[in-house]
Formats: sequence, structure tokens, C-alpha cells
Amino acid sequence: MKDSIITALDIGSANIRCLMVKYKSREHMEILGLSECPSVGIEKGIVRDIQAVSTCVAKALGEVETVSGAKVGDIFANITGEHIKTHVGDGRISIPTTSPNEPGEIDQAHVDQVINDAKNSIKIQKGFERSQILHGIPQGYVIDGQDDISNPVRMNGFHLITKVYTVFADVTPLRNLSKSIELAGYEIAPENFVLNHIAIGDAVLSEDERRLGTILIDIGGGTCDISLLHRGVLEKILVVPMAGSAITEDLAIGLKTTIANAEFIKNQYGIALASSVDPEVEIEVEGISGRESIRKTQQLVSHIIQHRVEEMLSLCYDRLKNYYTPELVTAGIVLTGGTANLQRIGEVVENAFNMRVKIATPELAKLNGMVSRLGDPAYATVVGLIYHAANLDREFKTPVSRVAKLSKNKITDKIKQIYKDFTS
Repeated sequence: MKDSIITALDIGSANIRCLMVKYKSREHMEILGLSECPSVGIEKGIVRDIQAVSTCVAKALGEVETVSGAKVGDIFANITGEHIKTHVGDGRISIPTTSPNEPGEIDQAHVDQVINDAKNSIKIQKGFERSQILHGIPQGYVIDGQDDISNPVRMNGFHLITKVYTVFADVTPLRNLSKSIELAGYEIAPENFVLNHIAIGDAVLSEDERRLGTILIDIGGGTCDISLLHRGVLEKILVVPMAGSAITEDLAIGLKTTIANAEFIKNQYGIALASSVDPEVEIEVEGISGRESIRKTQQLVSHIIQHRVEEMLSLCYDRLKNYYTPELVTAGIVLTGGTANLQRIGEVVENAFNMRVKIATPELAKLNGMVSRLGDPAYATVVGLIYHAANLDREFKTPVSRVAKLSKNKITDKIKQIYKDFTS
């Protein structure tokens, strides 16, 4: 496993980001390359145009290979969307013993077995026929009636029981994401898709935040991905299909400008708390398709942004309110994702939830090399994918790429067109 190459691919609605590292140990990885390009053809976690997505993926992975001078290794990609489903199921196994009256010792194989027993008991239920299991997250263990056991390995007992929070993805969106990567000329193993919530948590949460209770909200381009954690366990995940792209669209409509210029205005002048903006300050707004530019107040821009942010947070709160008790969320809210870069957004979130808010960037202590660019909430997913992969107890594949045979000319033409659009 030492010196293997891991490649993280964050396929978002607004951007595709790719990070390649050389794995030396779980605590020591060397950055080889980083790339980023605008995303086309995917919305709210769902592929809408597979040719466009594959072209963007090819561009991102091709650029990271050029920068690093290395071939892409094992690819780990994120997945999210409203199609994500969860269910809690029970697993129970007997521990082999040498004597009928002597308990057996529990090892990691027994833990894996009881988790798989719980996952499989759910998979056979009605409604999950066209779903694929992404993760099985144990909520704690019970040994012969003794509960609240966090790690049963090396303990003794006759029976091991666990409750497992199982995460499913619908097969169709999962296959279309996989096919997008294949059409780009690369391969991804089915088990290398990681729920966005889990990747984000691996990048930004401390052990204290996990243990004391945290609401983690990742506001990306297409979705708000919400995680509820308590006692060190991921207890609930939710997906709200509204995020930064909706803000951009509102600005384009309200200011009568292009999507590209609206995105620029959001990033350069966007402030989520309109009352903090000087009403006298104006900005120039580019017209559509050669129309004359006009001037608008920055406060108008902020009013548009704040209105959409508050609507988004209201949806998040409504989805979440029945699953937590405020007193048990001791660490408050951790906010990350590209939209977390909006100025004063932390105050708007604090007002909406009446909780302390922290804007989180990825923890970078395990990475060596060009880390400065990664110190941004927008890179939480791609860093988290690397950490999640590094924590897996398995060998990584030798770097390999596979040139897709189907639609090769179309992909090449698409790459040229997208590159022309991005650089024009």
C-alpha cells in the first residue's frame, strides 16, 4: 500500500475538483497534483448530460495528471442527491467458543460479519431492490446484554449485536456517475463511491465535535448536505436540493445579467447579511448578450442573496428539526462547502438555528506539499475523500487509465468545445 496513488474526484454541480496524493501512511500523504474546472451536465447530484459530465471529468483528471506527472491511481468519488436513502437495521451473530460455558474472543472479522448481517437484512426488504449499499455505520454494540460498547474487538462474549445505519443510493444515478468516469477514459470501483456527508465529516470535524454533538451543513452548488452527529456517531443524514446555484440564478434574474456574471458578482461582492452593507455603494452589472451595463447597489445584491439563503436554511431546519434536541448539539453548527465563503453567512445561519456557527476549512495536517490552496471550505469534499480512502484497510490499485472505446470522437470534440468556452 505504501507509495500508492489515491485520486479524489469531487463531482459537484458548480465545479469538479480533483486531488492526487501519494499514500505513505494514514497520517502522511504527499500532494502530487490539484485541478479544478467548471462543471457542466450535473445538477443536484444527478447526471443530466452524460457527455458533458464525462468531458469535464476528463479535463479535471487530465489536468491533474499533467500537473503531477503521474497516472491517476484509485479514484474515489463523492455522491449525493435526493435519491439517497437510509435505514436502521439490526445485526446479530454468535461468537465461536472453545467451550459451551466460556465466551469467545471477538475479532475484526466478527465485527464485519455483524455489520454485514444488519446491512443484508435491510437490503432484502421491499423498496431497496434497485438500490446499492454505500455504507453501513454501526451505532454501537451490545455483548450479551451489555450495551453502549463502542469497540468490541478483543472483548469476550457469546453474542454480538449492533444497530447499523445503512446508506443506500439508487442504482440509476450511481451507474450514470460511473459511466461518466468510464466515458472520460478512466475506471472507478463500485465500492469507491463515498457519500458526500461522510467525506466532508472526515475533512472538517474534530473528535470533540463528533462526540459532543454537531450539525454539519455542507452548502455546495446544487445541494445542502446535512449530517447530525452525537456521541461520535453519524445518526442522521439529509439532502436539501437547493444551494449556491440557486443564489446565482436569483442574482441573474434580479440583476438581469448572465449566469457567469451573476456568479462573479456573488463571489466578489456577495454579502449574506444585507443590513451590514452600505446602501450607497454601487457595482457595475454586465448586460446580457451585448446589452448596456447598468449600476446596482451592493445592498440590492445582498438582499437577493440573503432572501435565498434564508429560504435554504428554512428548508434545512424543517427537514432536521424532528431528529435532534438542541441541548444535545453542544458543539453547534459546522458550516462548509463553497457557499460558506459568502461574507456574513455565519451570522445568518446563527440567526436561523439559534446556535453557534463555525465556518470550517479542511484539516490539512496529514498532507504535505502545496496545501495552501486547500485551506478553503470549497475543498472539504475532495480532501475528505482522500482521508476516507486512506482509512480503508486495503491495498490500492496500480495507477491505470482505460481509454473508452465508445463515443471517443464525441468526447474529444466535447473537450475542445468546453475548453474553448472556458477560455473565451
